[in-house]
Amino acid sequence: MINQQLSTARILGFSLGSVGTGLFGTTPTVLLLFYLTQLQGVEAGLAGLALLIPKLWDMITNPIVGRWSDTFESKYGRRLPFMLLGALVMPIGLILMFSVPSSASTTLAFWWVLITYLFSTTAYTLFAVPYITIPSELSSDPNVRLKIMSYRTSGVMLGIILGSGLPPLLIAHFGQTLGAYQQTAVILALICVVFMLCSILSIRSLKLLQPTIKVAKIGFFKQIKGVMTPLFSYLIITHILQIIAVGILLASATYLAVFANGFSPASAGTFLSATFITAMVAMPLWQKLSLLTSRVTAFAIGAIGYMVISVTMYCFGLHIPYGHFIGFGIGFGLGFAAIQMIPYALLSDTIHHHGERHGFGSEGVFTGLWTATEQSGLAIAPFLVGVALQQGGFLAGSDTQSDTATHAILVTATLLPALLILLSLCSLYAFQRRYQASLGSAK
Repeated sequence: MINQQLSTARILGFSLGSVGTGLFGTTPTVLLLFYLTQLQGVEAGLAGLALLIPKLWDMITNPIVGRWSDTFESKYGRRLPFMLLGALVMPIGLILMFSVPSSASTTLAFWWVLITYLFSTTAYTLFAVPYITIPSELSSDPNVRLKIMSYRTSGVMLGIILGSGLPPLLIAHFGQTLGAYQQTAVILALICVVFMLCSILSIRSLKLLQPTIKVAKIGFFKQIKGVMTPLFSYLIITHILQIIAVGILLASATYLAVFANGFSPASAGTFLSATFITAMVAMPLWQKLSLLTSRVTAFAIGAIGYMVISVTMYCFGLHIPYGHFIGFGIGFGLGFAAIQMIPYALLSDTIHHHGERHGFGSEGVFTGLWTATEQSGLAIAPFLVGVALQQGGFLAGSDTQSDTATHAILVTATLLPALLILLSLCSLYAFQRRYQASLGSAK
């Protein structure tokens, strides 16, 4: 049992790491597809593949890093050494992703981005998996963990704002050139390093929950089978469907702004900033609603709201007024706050429930599997966008698109996410039935 006093300053300091993870998780999703198709001339489907493969690699590395951090022993603890290495190496990969040589062919550009993205996502895993594990190890009180998750998710929102809203503005400022993308990547990498290191420093002296079982004596695949309970499986399915839905909006935002509505690329940054600033402001609302009702009820309300906004945006059609465009961004933010924060609180509850029944020591494997599916969802999203655009007749590198292509952009950005959210509600219902039976009154 961990019942240490956690000051707001400590929780806030720990949450700063989420700014770095949110920024890195968002930036490639927002920028890379457009960077490859419009600046490097790579076909949309192939460009989407460059974003998909590294995240599929995450499905292998994340559980491995999770188990490694479960069994690792050092005077600095199990988690912090991994976090430090990841915080220092990952930003290098972020810079390299947007440093394709100006003379590169489309084939070289594809392989350059693919390899550097693989490198940076592996480094990101070293930080993110232990980092996301730690909230479940800081306190045995579910309400304290909900508070930690609320602050952490606010940090994620700030990171997403920086990763989605800031890059288009910086790129516009630097001149919309290849060099502008590289300069932007350097600034974002520096932001990542600062916030990740602040997080490490804030918790270096805190106690973390210690394992009660000898994980090293359990086979890796047997351990994975042990944590993949029906409860955890339904939660993962719900989360990945919703992450793909959100990732589709991120990946298609620039196309939606430029080709479907005739705005500048920078307007995509304003749209996404409106989304995530709203989400950050709305976070206390969802925390309070979770306490007044239940985590799952608040979660379902947020998801339904997000789905309604998606369908409404489709009904408004192409070439909507700029104010309406930003207004939809605000609407997405209200729902996104719930579907970003509450699943992590449910994850923490699920980890504790499993530990109380079977012994603690597999927390890293839980979060390794969780982050693997999450990162895969963020990669599947731009891949789906790339395929949908190519099937819709989108011409890479062209400033003008056919009516069919622009309609494909609208459908992809709105109706496809709405369908995924609807499917996620089915798995959330299945989770709720087991959640009530297994966790009782935990909220």
